[in-house]
Amino acid sequence: MNKTLMTLSSLALLAFSSTGFAALSDFKGNWINADNNTRGMTQLKIRTQGKRVWVRAFGQCHPSDCDWGEVKGAAYANHAGQNLKRKANLVSAEFKPGHSRTLVTITKLNNNRLKVNSFTRFTDGSGRANYHKSMVFRRAAIVNPFPFPNPVKEDCIRFNPDHAHLERGAGKWRIVANGMLLKSFDKKREARKALRVIKRYKTNKQCFVGRPGPSLEYYLKGNKSPVGPMAGEDCISFNPANSKVKKINNRWKIVDGNHWLMDFGNKKAEARKAMRIIRKHGFSKSCFVGRPDPSMSYLRK
Repeated sequence: MNKTLMTLSSLALLAFSSTGFAALSDFKGNWINADNNTRGMTQLKIRTQGKRVWVRAFGQCHPSDCDWGEVKGAAYANHAGQNLKRKANLVSAEFKPGHSRTLVTITKLNNNRLKVNSFTRFTDGSGRANYHKSMVFRRAAIVNPFPFPNPVKEDCIRFNPDHAHLERGAGKWRIVANGMLLKSFDKKREARKALRVIKRYKTNKQCFVGRPGPSLEYYLKGNKSPVGPMAGEDCISFNPANSKVKKINNRWKIVDGNHWLMDFGNKKAEARKAMRIIRKHGFSKSCFVGRPDPSMSYLRK
């Protein structure tokens, strides 16, 4: 965490050092901003396991809230000798929605209310001022139409995007990084565009659902979704909150309303896993290099 956010975090901890103790599990649940007209953070979902905590946030968007994704948070007590599981009185988490960074601190007011402070700074060079918000969230039975997924095990290969380059071999154009083959292409134009995608988003993980012969391939930057846009992209937008796995004509598909996005054939388990991954990372764009019959596809926010 950079010095600015470390300072803010320290201030927040000091500000709430007098807050009464709460079991960490007391933070668990679905929470919604008490201000129905907020233009900022609208929803929180918090889950805990022992001394660990995960926070998922949603921001105000139209026509539905933007999913900022789930991050691993940190729990705090009043001093180092206390048991976090039983004496936690503050939770913090950092999100990266778009071209900004938002540090969130959360304390309990009572069983049905949270005090939430957010500290936002912009990273796009726009000159917009950093700002702080103080909010109250109330417990809600449902925060989002889809359930909070359990941690999903992802199958990813790490590579260095700075070392990714094109090579010609065996009649194919290939993207290679650190001696590892990432993708092969028949068309140089598509290979060059795919390389631009990797460079633009600085993705360093190539991930799969189902191997060999994966039913889904996607790329991550660290453990996060790439965030666009990129000039010249070919993308289809979808709403992960409305998307679901559905069997159509004996084939398992991920659909958004009446439009199907991905076809998994008879592989129901892979379709369900892909849906959990989409929700975990908040993917809302399905993008292609070369259509029809794309030579590469990727997902992003």
